[in-house]
Amino acid sequence: MVMVLMAAFVVDIGMQRVARADMQALSDVVALDMSRRLDGSDTAALEADPTWDAALAASVARNGGSLGDAPVVQTELGGMDVSSGQFLPSERGEDVPTAVRVTASTSVDFAFGVATSGGASRSAIGAATSFACYKVGSWAASLDTESSLLLNPVLQKMAEQSGSFTNGATVRALDYRGLAAASVDLFDLAARLGVASLDELAAATVNLKDLYVALQALARPDDSTTVAALGSLAAATKTTVGADLSKVLVADSGAGSLLGARANVLDIVGGSIALLNGTNVANIYLGATLPSMANAGLTVKLTQGPHQYCGTPGGSSTAGVTSDTEQLRVTLGGQLNPSIIDFVPPAITGLLSSVASATITAENYATFDLSVAGTSSRLMSVSCGEAQGVDLNVSNGLATVTFSTPLRAEVRAQLAKGLLGGLVDAVISINAIVSVTATIGQSGDAAVDVAVPPQAFDTPYPTSSGGINVTASSRSGANVSANVELLGGLLGANINLSNGERNSILDTVLDSGLNALLSPTAPHSLATTVFDPLLALIGAQVGGSDVILDSEPALSCTAPRLVG
Repeated sequence: MVMVLMAAFVVDIGMQRVARADMQALSDVVALDMSRRLDGSDTAALEADPTWDAALAASVARNGGSLGDAPVVQTELGGMDVSSGQFLPSERGEDVPTAVRVTASTSVDFAFGVATSGGASRSAIGAATSFACYKVGSWAASLDTESSLLLNPVLQKMAEQSGSFTNGATVRALDYRGLAAASVDLFDLAARLGVASLDELAAATVNLKDLYVALQALARPDDSTTVAALGSLAAATKTTVGADLSKVLVADSGAGSLLGARANVLDIVGGSIALLNGTNVANIYLGATLPSMANAGLTVKLTQGPHQYCGTPGGSSTAGVTSDTEQLRVTLGGQLNPSIIDFVPPAITGLLSSVASATITAENYATFDLSVAGTSSRLMSVSCGEAQGVDLNVSNGLATVTFSTPLRAEVRAQLAKGLLGGLVDAVISINAIVSVTATIGQSGDAAVDVAVPPQAFDTPYPTSSGGINVTASSRSGANVSANVELLGGLLGANINLSNGERNSILDTVLDSGLNALLSPTAPHSLATTVFDPLLALIGAQVGGSDVILDSEPALSCTAPRLVG
């Protein structure tokens, strides 16, 4: 009798547990089905739409065969709280829901006991998620700038010095322009490399020779330049070399179908070469390649290249971190063509007033040392329909620039000392050899919106640098002289300045002049003519970055996903 009693309890409880499992499976599937119908309509419109109930009934009917009575399935529209991960029901009819909670209930008859039946109820939350692919920095993007002539020797030298290629002459002969014109389907690349998914591809360390062979096999047959370049790379690569693809791309295939995701071939090849070891250094004599320097000698040290992110807003796969793009150092020395910048320094109390104009000139032999920190980014939202695009938050890490060069400055202002104070114009001349350390960066995040139209896919858009702060400077051999001009400059005389007045002029004029000389927006500044062309080698900017919105796969805003 005891055995029969216990067996009866086991059967009844087991039936109820099976019913609960069936209700969970049913609510999961129906939540996915119904989340596909979250098309941006508000709650009132969806609830009044007769096709909503019809779709619900059809989904339940397709997933029949559950244990117990006919299930009762109910839906509730709402959204997910990002911070807590909780479902928030829609409170107003005009709310646009982004998630639907489905509750499935049933009951089973009991064969023993006081209770004649037992209930089972389970719920699931399906959300209409969105996803996109974007890049931060890109070797391919740098080919759109005048600095593209520097890309070949830098990457070729890095490949040659890595020790991972058996034939340096083959690597030096590569033309990276051809690679920049080609792209590859990431899912096809994963299949060629024997990787099951994009997630695994993004985390895989693959044989470098196999990578180049796979890229060559996927290249268009009519693109003979790319096929030949990849074939040369594959032939020259040592068989023992591996490449960590997590340093080049991140893809979250769980967010939806990313079968159309593509990556630029130059970005993959350049990234793999740059990451062969952690201390890639290229020492290259560039001659007069830079527009603002002659006889320039360049050293580039980097451990990261461009990075591609694919996934959903707020997901880890679309959050760019500084470790993906940091640790770039550029050392440069050469004959600097004159960089002449107009600026207006502040007045100096008791000395100069009504400053009319000022110019600062950098020329002669100059040395530069740039240390660039990383860029972090977050995909905030995706827009679909006629107006497509993404919203990003980008924070460009600080860069430091140390340079030494002779500077000349000239300031025209009214003299505010002596008997003629405030009545005559003074011309202040400064000649100094200056060693400056400047910090470049921005405060907080910069909002970057890429909207198509008017903007375009697969196009690099620069982010804001946020300005430059000169944190320290030292000067040697500085010479400050002042002259007073009369009769429109026909007559003049020297002005005696005390040491304190000379230092005050030197500090005021040079500090404001250096900020102008390093401005990332002035067309003739050192940032524009020297630093940006060099950093464009890896798609970077002085205190900024390039953001590229990929056209493939197409942006999606209705990919179904279980979130609870």
